[in-house]
Amino acid sequence: MAEADYDAIVIGAGHNGLISAGYLAKAGKRVLVLERREIVGGACVTEEVWEGYHVSVGAYLCSLLLPEIVVDLELKRYGFEVYRRETSGFTPFLDGKTMRFYADEERMRAELIAFCTDTPQDVDAYFAFESEIERVAAVLDAVMVQEPPTEAQLRALFDEAGIANLFDEFMLGSVRDLLDRRFQNERLKAILSTDGLIGTYGGVSSPGTAYVLVHHYMGRVLGSRGSWGYVRGGMGNITQGLAQFALEHGAEIRLSAPVKRLLLENGRCVGVELESGERVFATAVLSNADPYRTFITLLGEDSPFAGTPGLWTDLVEKGGASAKINLAVSELPQFSCLPLREDKSVPGAEHLGTVHLSPDMDYLERAWRDAQRGYPSAEPMIEVYLQTATDSSLTPPGKHILSLFVQYFPYNLAEGLDLDEEREAFADRIVEIVGRYAPNVPASILHRQILTPRDLEAHFGLTGGHIFHGDLLPPHLWRERPGAGFVGARTPIAGLYLCGSGAHPGGCVFGAPGYNAARAVLEDM
Repeated sequence: MAEADYDAIVIGAGHNGLISAGYLAKAGKRVLVLERREIVGGACVTEEVWEGYHVSVGAYLCSLLLPEIVVDLELKRYGFEVYRRETSGFTPFLDGKTMRFYADEERMRAELIAFCTDTPQDVDAYFAFESEIERVAAVLDAVMVQEPPTEAQLRALFDEAGIANLFDEFMLGSVRDLLDRRFQNERLKAILSTDGLIGTYGGVSSPGTAYVLVHHYMGRVLGSRGSWGYVRGGMGNITQGLAQFALEHGAEIRLSAPVKRLLLENGRCVGVELESGERVFATAVLSNADPYRTFITLLGEDSPFAGTPGLWTDLVEKGGASAKINLAVSELPQFSCLPLREDKSVPGAEHLGTVHLSPDMDYLERAWRDAQRGYPSAEPMIEVYLQTATDSSLTPPGKHILSLFVQYFPYNLAEGLDLDEEREAFADRIVEIVGRYAPNVPASILHRQILTPRDLEAHFGLTGGHIFHGDLLPPHLWRERPGAGFVGARTPIAGLYLCGSGAHPGGCVFGAPGYNAARAVLEDM
């Protein structure tokens, strides 16, 4: 067997790869991180897209990042600051109604009372629902950083916690069924359901989307369950801090160093070959690439996974359906449902949190049906983010960045559709829809960046353009993520570990896959 140059090679300097590298370097291991791009960060990055505009091009909010990672890897020492949004959400409607979401229970109750005048029972139902999610999340907390359970083991944990009755609907059911059983107000259900759709190739009636909603409520980085915040200076500050920690503890990070293939000897992964032809050997290889790139592309003819089902199959057969549109604008949106603001330069409560443009559940269902046929949604789910309302360091004075997370734009378009034409037409349509709610937006646009799943694939190396490296849906959860024969970070190939979002417990800027992979490597060493 070839002599190891390093204890561990990490493929990809995204947040999970850097987390693995940080923990391994802290443990005194010789670590090499290989990144194909000229910057670290993967999809958790801040880039100067236009002169003076610093954009969180991919990931844009922080909630799930494990608090223990923040402490263990000393992120605050490197300038990491995540701050709460006073108004966590705002939803305008074309008939003039509005809905705001607050972390404060008293303010939230008052808002619900005013919004749910025709369905007053939904006020108490909302807080009962939050209580149910907290009980479910408390069970899941432990399994996120342990060896993934089987479905039977997870059911047993629900039973031990006294919530066996919640397992099927929260873990296996659709977000539509989950909310229909608890709420009457269609508009409220539509707002809540979006957390079950983000990053998912599925609609409100798709089985498993209830768990996607729970997954988005798991975060504790702000000190309270489910709160989402902005990272001061953009999401790249997370990965810049992680990289600095790894470097200070002896890790080596090489940029513009794409890996061509994994090297196997006697069935064991012993290193990598770079596209330059250089070969580097290590005791352990950790891949932060997605499952298709790892187990099909990098293994090539040696891959035992070709032709077998797993996330790697779904990534090319289905792919992702999320698009990101980043807009540089000259002024803040002025929503027609609100009184005209005298000073458009001063942010209001409506600018501080996520702006949801999804009027009802049937609207969301129609958007998904378009995508199922291979067509970008005629009227998609739109979520708008305005970090620059609270962080002016990201843009030139007086200017703002409108980031729009949109579903659905399918990775595999229907036959006869041209990607370039559909991309521009889709963006035009999104701008027109946003203009229905905030008429000043279209004329305020200075620049725009459009990232369909094909663009996300090209820009970040995400096969299928899937932001989670594969859906967080059965059968690819827990012990079955990314496929049969895997146990968390450990793969069926000795010496090869998966540390990215395709491993248990999955995506978002969570860090758990990187944390788990480092621990598995150290245990095996």
